Amino acid sequence: MRKLLFISLLLVGCAESETQNSTKAYFDLAGLVNQQITELNKNQPLTDKNLVIEEKKEVLNTNKIDWQKELELFLQADLNKQSYQLSYNKEETPQMAVYTLKEGENLPVKSLKIIFDEDKSAKHIEALIQTENYLYQSEKHLLMTLDKNQLTNYQIEGWQELFIGKKKGFKVDGIVVRK
Repeated sequence: MRKLLFISLLLVGCAESETQNSTKAYFDLAGLVNQQITELNKNQPLTDKNLVIEEKKEVLNTNKIDWQKELELFLQADLNKQSYQLSYNKEETPQMAVYTLKEGENLPVKSLKIIFDEDKSAKHIEALIQTENYLYQSEKHLLMTLDKNQLTNYQIEGWQELFIGKKKGFKVDGIVVRK
């Protein structure tokens, strides 16, 4: 009887594990970004950061970055949300995965592209996020480059416009300096 109970619990555990793994219909961008956030917050590497908002430019060289906030838009670009599950066309090869929003769908992430290195690790990620409602419009182009599963640089470029204002552009370039 004990063996039967043990085997039943083992099978249930395996089935739950399979279910959890199978819920990822697309590349696990959130998992990758959260892994980067954890490592970067722990190590606090020196980062060269260029900010441009409208015509104002700022150059920073710092190791004091809140990586959760810094990479938040990349987390928002993850497609493995329950409401997104059937909304994207997939083109996947061993070297690349491209997901594009299906015709007629209205979600903010319009596209996500991942290029893999020879070890099947992500080395380049691009995403396009667009938001539009009666008060606000925005567009953000996201780029992330990794080397041996470590963030080397990232870029966030776009614009936003309130219904009573003018379009305001911005750009963030970050280069993580590794020793």
